[in-house]
Amino acid sequence: MTDFWCSVILKSGDYHGRPVPAHLKLKDVTEADFSIWLALFSKTASELFTPEIAAVFVERAERIAASLKLAMFFRLGSSASD
Repeated sequence: MTDFWCSVILKSGDYHGRPVPAHLKLKDVTEADFSIWLALFSKTASELFTPEIAAVFVERAERIAASLKLAMFFRLGSSASD
């Protein structure tokens, strides 16, 4: 996680993992879990950092969560013409 967040925030390049395949293996995760995770992440960031720094972490976490949710849960439904 340290390498991941250093790469995200500091652009260190230390993280070489593949987060989407890793998260796809988690079969018990639901879309609702992301809201819980983001709330905890936001609370923790606000406790550890100044408001300006916490906002950077939270904004990045929200974008990452949105991407992961799309990868994990988005499914094309049948079209309106079907």
